[in-house]
Amino acid sequence: MAMAALSPNSVLASPVQVNPQVKTDLQSTLPQADQDGQKAVKKAQTDTVTISAQALKMADDKNADSKEVNNKTNQRKDLQLASDKADAALKSALQAYTNVGADK
Repeated sequence: MAMAALSPNSVLASPVQVNPQVKTDLQSTLPQADQDGQKAVKKAQTDTVTISAQALKMADDKNADSKEVNNKTNQRKDLQLASDKADAALKSALQAYTNVGADK
């Protein structure tokens, strides 16, 4: 196999002009370079999640149910507090009535 001698023309020439087979070799390396470039892009990307409208609605419904349960719990607490106050007032009134009856 004969090798071409180096000359100023061959040094300044592009690889394709010196050896036509280089063109096919360079073309086969482009996809690899492209893949390598995309690796950096993929590393830079953050993870994202796509939530469907149906999933959002279901989550919203559960939140609404949770709020309703909390409201009912708060209402029960308020009713219990009012009932305790009424019982205390009734005891106080009964005690006062008993004291008035005993004073006679």
